[in-house]
Amino acid sequence: MQKRSFERGDKARQLIEYDASTRQEVIRTLASEDGLRLVLDIVQENFEDMNPQTRDLIFKTQVLPFLQIVTSPEVISSLVLEQAVGTIYNVLFGIDGSRAARWLNFICGVLEVDTTNEGSAMLLEASLHTFSRIADLNSTAPIQDNLHAVAQRFETVFASMSNKTGMGSRLHQSRLHLDRIHQRLETGKLFPMGTPEKKVKNESKVAFIANRETPGGRHNNDFDDICQIKIMPSFEEICSLRAEYLPVNNPLQWHIDGMDGLLDRNFRLLREDTVGQLRDAIHHELSPHAQQSQLRKLVYPKSIVVNLEFNWLSGLYFEVDFPQPAPVKNYTPVAREMWWQSSKRLQPGALVCLIIQKDVVLFCTVTHRDMSPRRKKENVLPQDPVPPQNRAEPRTLWKSSTRGSVVLTLVDSRYTNTQVVLDLFSPKRPTMSLVEFPGVILPAFEPALQALQSMKVAQNLPFSELFVPWAFDNFDLADMAPPLYATQPGFAFDLRCIMKDDTSFYVRVDQPSNVKYVQDHSILDGAQAHALISCLKRKLGLIQGPPGTGKSYTGVALVKVLLANKYAVKTRLGPILCVTYTNHALDQLLEALLDNNVTSQIVRIGSQSKSERLEKFNLQTVAKDTARTKMEKKERWSTAERLSLCEDDFRALDLKKEVPITRLKTYIQQTYPHHHDQLFSLVQTGGFYGVKTESPQATITSWLDSAAKDSAHPRPVDQLKNINVWEMSQKERQNLYNRWCRDYRADADEKVRHIVSSHKAAKQGYDSVQDEMHLRCLAEADVIGATTAGLARRLDVFRRLPCKFMLCEEAGEVLESHILTAFLPSVEHAILIGDQQQLRPQVQNYDLSSENPRGGAQYSLDISLFERLVSSNKSPMGCGAPFSTLETQRRMHPSIARLIRETQYTKLKDDPSVSGYPEIMGMRKRLFWLDHRQREGGPDPDAMSTSHWNSHEIDMTVALVNHLIQQGEYKHGDIAVLTPYLGQLHRLRKRLDELFAIVVGGRDREDLKQAAYGDYQDKDSPMVKAALSRTLRVATVDNFQGEEAKVVVISLVRSNTQNKCGFLRTPNRINVLLSRAQHGMYIIGNSETSIHVPMWAQVVEILKQGQNIGTSLELQCPRHPDTPIAVSTPEDFPKFSPEGGCNLRNAIRIFSTTLSFAWSLALDRLVAVTIHALSDAETLVRKSAW
Repeated sequence: MQKRSFERGDKARQLIEYDASTRQEVIRTLASEDGLRLVLDIVQENFEDMNPQTRDLIFKTQVLPFLQIVTSPEVISSLVLEQAVGTIYNVLFGIDGSRAARWLNFICGVLEVDTTNEGSAMLLEASLHTFSRIADLNSTAPIQDNLHAVAQRFETVFASMSNKTGMGSRLHQSRLHLDRIHQRLETGKLFPMGTPEKKVKNESKVAFIANRETPGGRHNNDFDDICQIKIMPSFEEICSLRAEYLPVNNPLQWHIDGMDGLLDRNFRLLREDTVGQLRDAIHHELSPHAQQSQLRKLVYPKSIVVNLEFNWLSGLYFEVDFPQPAPVKNYTPVAREMWWQSSKRLQPGALVCLIIQKDVVLFCTVTHRDMSPRRKKENVLPQDPVPPQNRAEPRTLWKSSTRGSVVLTLVDSRYTNTQVVLDLFSPKRPTMSLVEFPGVILPAFEPALQALQSMKVAQNLPFSELFVPWAFDNFDLADMAPPLYATQPGFAFDLRCIMKDDTSFYVRVDQPSNVKYVQDHSILDGAQAHALISCLKRKLGLIQGPPGTGKSYTGVALVKVLLANKYAVKTRLGPILCVTYTNHALDQLLEALLDNNVTSQIVRIGSQSKSERLEKFNLQTVAKDTARTKMEKKERWSTAERLSLCEDDFRALDLKKEVPITRLKTYIQQTYPHHHDQLFSLVQTGGFYGVKTESPQATITSWLDSAAKDSAHPRPVDQLKNINVWEMSQKERQNLYNRWCRDYRADADEKVRHIVSSHKAAKQGYDSVQDEMHLRCLAEADVIGATTAGLARRLDVFRRLPCKFMLCEEAGEVLESHILTAFLPSVEHAILIGDQQQLRPQVQNYDLSSENPRGGAQYSLDISLFERLVSSNKSPMGCGAPFSTLETQRRMHPSIARLIRETQYTKLKDDPSVSGYPEIMGMRKRLFWLDHRQREGGPDPDAMSTSHWNSHEIDMTVALVNHLIQQGEYKHGDIAVLTPYLGQLHRLRKRLDELFAIVVGGRDREDLKQAAYGDYQDKDSPMVKAALSRTLRVATVDNFQGEEAKVVVISLVRSNTQNKCGFLRTPNRINVLLSRAQHGMYIIGNSETSIHVPMWAQVVEILKQGQNIGTSLELQCPRHPDTPIAVSTPEDFPKFSPEGGCNLRNAIRIFSTTLSFAWSLALDRLVAVTIHALSDAETLVRKSAW
């Protein structure tokens, strides 16, 4: 590239903006040897000796275009250009930062001359962006004093520009870059987090502050800095008896202040909740007398590594054999296969560990065998080096009656772990146990933990000043600042897209808005309109949505408005990132955007969608239609060749448990040639040497066995290097042979470790090409949809996106550590929608839950960021941020809504539409608590969880559901059965599945599987079950939030003399339970057990006032509504309400059937027979009616 390429700045910018392929070529060329010389020419220009006109010309035609190229968002975010961009910035930095300091000082000088025009603002932003990247990419930047001086000079320039009229709004990006520079250089310009002169919150209150041992020193994986902590526990950590350092929910007791302290707290608590349970389970396995872990585990003793393999795409994997579990040893092959498949043990993706001689622990994941065919160099067909007829049949979990087999890969393929696997594949392999953790998969927690570590290093989390639980009274969030992009001169949000009359209505962030006008003329009610406008005016919008108030509806309206105004600002806003906790909620949100014609430019992340409509919007599907650039094709081919070469090199080693003699012979020839010649080339016979003719194996055997035993002390092996092999004693020969084998294995092991390392580097490059394509697809979308877990897994890609908007639904259900990952560095405007009074995030370790009365509140891991933000700032972790609350519910009949209105939401209103809901077919009342005193069962002996069940309620629920379905009124999804316990769900599922076609949600399936209740697949049974059109949904309360049904039947389960409510003692869970039904709700439970919980006592009192609680439930025959039918036991249903009606209806049915039969007889037999039959039918009707 010639210097004149920069002499026309516009053309230089056009080159990188033209298309991805041209952009990649330009940057790669600029990072080449010739291109870097050009960069040096620009940076090292002697600007001081130039006259002002020449200097300005060079600046406009060379420096400014160069700055804009190297700070282009497409260039900075590119994965395939990452190395090239890093090279350019390293050249800018120089050896000690002096080159960058000199150049940046020159730019400051230019800016100081003129700070009044818009071009100066553009130059300042580009310069500071470049400075920020230099500081980010060079670890020694903070210690360069010359850069500190430059930062202070830029601060002065910025202050001067900010004081000019109309310039402030143009400098918001420059302010962000400057703050980032100060942060990286540690120049202290950022707002200090925790200074002694501030007034401590709640100073007047007396609080006990416990002395806690700070982190570090407990074991070899305990550090003050979370970035040094390995995600998986070390052996020393597993064996440690000292309690881990866990930060409490009081910032004054943290070992580190501010945002770093918040990230530290979230990392340590999340790791304890996930990895901590693995640690304790393994500790219990190593020390059986230790306290039992809450985590269920399965142990396969006497396991051995039987094979090592290498795949060009997945790398090193190994096969482990173990004795078949006792229950299946005597099974037939078919039964054994069915057992393994139904048990869901050792499924691909499962996390396991190998415990080796009780002193080494190795974490692995189960993987597929031969996961991807090896590519052929001609790129035509997969290469199969082993002919099919010579291939050994692969071992599986169930092929053998005595041994099972599973294929594993290392979680961490570092040097030491790879060597452990190689040592296990040897003749003297140690004994080991394979330990499985059912239901635990690494992607569920590892990405979030790694993200928290990355955020601490990068220090680029937006809104950090809002998230930190300030320990000081003088920090107030009541006046939340608007999003930066909305402060540009003349900008206003146009709400025309949601107005009924298609007229424009503008919302300006610095002016009051007429909410009443929006309520009257838009598709929103008053509270929704207020919430929408408030969220548009605040950079962090918070909406509380009680059940049925239209949280998702309001979210869709917000997305619609944001997209409609996307191009009204000069700043590039990028896609809207929509994040939810569950796949179900994400599907609903994205389908709502399609239904309301908001946009079809949607990309959904993840493969767990149940929506057929969203299949074509999946990232993998969209990426198939995206062409690779020339450079990407070249890079992918190059890295694929490197990966294939790794496989070739591994196969060439031909690793076996025993060292192959032919390979040992070659090794001896290369390393000890004189010994090789003595042993294999010549043979001593009668004092003469002849040519060796026997096989290498025979030679070695003969050599080892032919020497006489020597009682003398053998010479050390090192002294045998120059001794003739035939002149050694038998012991010396054996020692030398063992040294050869050990050296050969050490040499082969070193080659394997090198192959693994090379493969890891090549795989990163191979994946980067695919990620680059995905990045382009995502950048072109209007809306990107992802669950919090799915986003964390692809965080490296997402962090490169220029997303200014982020909307999170179900924010109250998401762990703070997970939702923090959704705040990408580019986000300027975030909206969280949730309800802190409904379900909180689920935690695995009950010791960390706020519901645990024995110390769990001090950690409160299950308190979401949403709840913290809206909580009063008088509490230690509360922030007191302003939020909006939706008020009108459109789900529940008023009689049902009253249960949560008088206990939880005093301002909740009913939409008029809910008063017109029809009565429940077959029932006298739409709301009723069927009270009983039948005792519960459990804890469940079939599961590791402490789950409970109640057989009476199971029978009663099945009978009631059967009665409801027989009305013929309710269709797919209209009826739901809810219960708080997996044990009850498991039994309900089995009973109901015998009668109906039922649906069990994905999250409940996973929970059931993890609790050892086996797997469940929805299935349509023949005959009557198929005719019911899958009417029934069965779920736990925790997995039904956000969903609804026309009729809900609830089994409370708990019924005991201790009056323990278990899960249903917290208002949050009770609230969710009572707010799922639209038309009718029936509760089956023991009120005496429940009323000791305050909220249940209120609910029971409300039900008593309406006479909606009792020991018998009144049914209603549709044809005879005045006929009284009361049932109190399961047996009463077939007795008093056969086939969903009443006895009178049954009698009529019998009469009609008999009459029809009689008429049939009349056609074939005598009339007398007919009269006799009619007489019998009449008598039967009268008897049945009475």
